[in-house]
Amino acid sequence: MKNIVIILVALSFIHCGGKKKTTINEHINLIITPDLSNRIEDLYAKPVSDVALISNIYTNYYPGIYNINNRVIGQEDIIQFRFTNPSIINDFDINTENLRMDLSQMNASERISFLANGGNKHMLKTLNTEVKSLYTKAKNNTTGGDIYNYLKKEITTTSIKKTKAPEIIDNNEVITIQRNIIILLTDGYIEAGLYGNKNCRDKKCYYLSKTKVDEFRKAFKASGNTNLKDFFKTSGYGIIPIDNENLKNTEILVSELYDRSLNRTTGSQTVSPNDFEILTLFWEDWLKQSGVKHYKILDTANSKEEFLEELKMFISKV
Repeated sequence: MKNIVIILVALSFIHCGGKKKTTINEHINLIITPDLSNRIEDLYAKPVSDVALISNIYTNYYPGIYNINNRVIGQEDIIQFRFTNPSIINDFDINTENLRMDLSQMNASERISFLANGGNKHMLKTLNTEVKSLYTKAKNNTTGGDIYNYLKKEITTTSIKKTKAPEIIDNNEVITIQRNIIILLTDGYIEAGLYGNKNCRDKKCYYLSKTKVDEFRKAFKASGNTNLKDFFKTSGYGIIPIDNENLKNTEILVSELYDRSLNRTTGSQTVSPNDFEILTLFWEDWLKQSGVKHYKILDTANSKEEFLEELKMFISKV
C-alpha cells in the first residue's frame, strides 16, 4: 500500500510538471513624430509647448509608462524620434541618438541602474538640450509637415518591430508582443503642397486643408442632414487611404489638433460644426481605411500632465 501511495504522488508531480504556463512579455516601441510645420509658430499658440510635452514623456517613463498593464518582466522598450521630413536631420544637424532611449540594449542590472537609480539623468539633460535646439531651428526655418508621405514611406520594417512567434522556455510558453505606438504631434491640417483636383479622386484627396474643411462644412449645411457622421459616410469626402502594410502593426495617437475655427482670443466656437469635429471625422476614417487598428484623436492639452495621462490611457487600452 505504501508503494502505491509513493507511485501516485510521483505521477502527480509528473503530471503537474507537464503543464505549460504562459508568460506574456509586452514591449513598446514609442515613436515620437512632430510635424514641425506652422503649428509650432506663435500664429497658433497653445497652452503647452511640444518641448514640454516631449520632455515629460521621457521624464515620467519610469515607472508611469514602464509598469502599464502590469508589465514587470524586463521591458525592452524604445523611445525614438522620426520626422515627417527626414531631410531636416541633416539640415538642422540633429543627433538622433540624443533623442533615443533604448532599453533593449541593456541587461537587467543596467536597466535597474538606468531607470530606478538615476542613471538616466545625463540622458534626460542631453535630450532636453537637443529637443530645444530642434524646435528653435524649426521656428527659424519652417518646414512642411508631409504627414501623408511619412505614413506611406517612413513607417518601414526598420522603424517598427514585429511580434515574435511564441517560444517554449523551461516548459513555459513565452509570448513576446511588440507594440509600435506613434505619437503624431500635428494640428490636424494635412498641408504638404499636394493641392488641387489632380491630387484628388472625386471628393477624396491626399490632403486636408482648411479650405477643404470649410468646403465640407458648407456641403453638410446645404444637405439638410442634421447628423454629421451620417453625412460624412454618404458624402464621398475623405482622405485617400495609405497603401502601407506596416501600418497594421502600428497604433497612432494623433495629438494637439488646433481648431482654427475657434476665436483666437477667447477660444469660443465661431462655426458649427467646428473644425475639430470635422478633422476628427476625416482622420478616424483615414486611419481606419489605411489599416491602423488602434488610434485616437486628441485636442490640444491644457497641461503636460493631462497629455501624459492621455498617452498612458491610450497604451493601456488595446
